[in-house]
Amino acid sequence: MELDIGDVGEYLRTRARLAPSTLVTYRSDLAAFIEFLRSTGLDELDAAVLKRYFATLRRDGLSQRTLLRKASVVRGFVSYISSSEGAPAAPRIKVGKAPQGLPKPVPERVVARLLDGLGGQAEATHDPYVLRDLAMLELLYGSGLRVSELCGLARADVDLKRGFVRVLGKGAKERFVPISGPAENALRHYLAEGLGGTGRLFLNRRANPITPRDVRRALQRRAPFAISPHQLRHSFATDLLTHGADLRSVQELLGHASVATTQIYTKVSLELLKDVHKQTHPHGAEG
Repeated sequence: MELDIGDVGEYLRTRARLAPSTLVTYRSDLAAFIEFLRSTGLDELDAAVLKRYFATLRRDGLSQRTLLRKASVVRGFVSYISSSEGAPAAPRIKVGKAPQGLPKPVPERVVARLLDGLGGQAEATHDPYVLRDLAMLELLYGSGLRVSELCGLARADVDLKRGFVRVLGKGAKERFVPISGPAENALRHYLAEGLGGTGRLFLNRRANPITPRDVRRALQRRAPFAISPHQLRHSFATDLLTHGADLRSVQELLGHASVATTQIYTKVSLELLKDVHKQTHPHGAEG
């Protein structure tokens, strides 16, 4: 069964009700899958090929949650192609179970070191791609965006005068999120270089809209150790609660449909406070 990027477009038309940011993610995931098949000369969608593809992604350092999402996207695509061509049922895709436990935010001092270091590099070199990466990471951390939301931003979504960014989240739900001072400064410098597109805000080196994979790679280049874009979103929420923000406000900023989803961050904040107490109070380690 030979596949090409046209099959992806055909499949996505059957998913037109999805949020634009979700469709961008689907297209990126499936384009990467097609490219893998093309580059390896494989065209049989059997279990061995799918296992090999996801083993490659795992070696690239993708998180378990990302692997599960990509598996879901590829599974739907392969099932659609198989049924539309009268081929045998699509093989099962196994990438393991969803990870359990609390999200792990990046410590504030590590985020500060990452962003301050990148800011210093941007100021010293005026490298437009360093400016782009700084603006992207400041938005991820300073506004708590999902990486798919970041990639879906248009130039018109950013209102630097009022200090807000318009985000289209899950279920095509629109929200307006404040832009932090450092993010605003980074965006002004980035846009002054003329790199931002008239359509999409962030472009890659091929002048195409940035993809979640591009963002992950940029973060891998800049971070002192392995950090995912979603960890910066976790850090955004955790740091807000740690410094006194109320749960409902954090829910609105994150774009969660239910406050129950946001409540997990209260547990993270309490764990962090417990660690601080244990490490700093004279009796913290006793008992």
